[in-house]
Amino acid sequence: MEYVLSFKNTNLAIKTERYLLAENLGVTVMPLPPQIQAGCGICLRVKPEEISMAERIIHENKVEGTRLHTRDKTDNAYVYHEITKRGVLWNRD
Repeated sequence: MEYVLSFKNTNLAIKTERYLLAENLGVTVMPLPPQIQAGCGICLRVKPEEISMAERIIHENKVEGTRLHTRDKTDNAYVYHEITKRGVLWNRD
């Protein structure tokens, strides 16, 4: 399982990527999967072992409008599920 961060706009996605890369996180930019509805056409994939640090960085930099999703591979496809139970960091604004 991996995590995917989606954003309400591309500017926030690019800012977040810079914040995460500055802390040496192995973040990967990818096209937004059709299963995820967001205002931005790209998303960031984060490894499970780095999601806690990513959450902290996003919170410290006050990035709003970020959604968190799990990414699981089943058969020959990826399945995405939004994590809706989350703290103040993850919001729908």
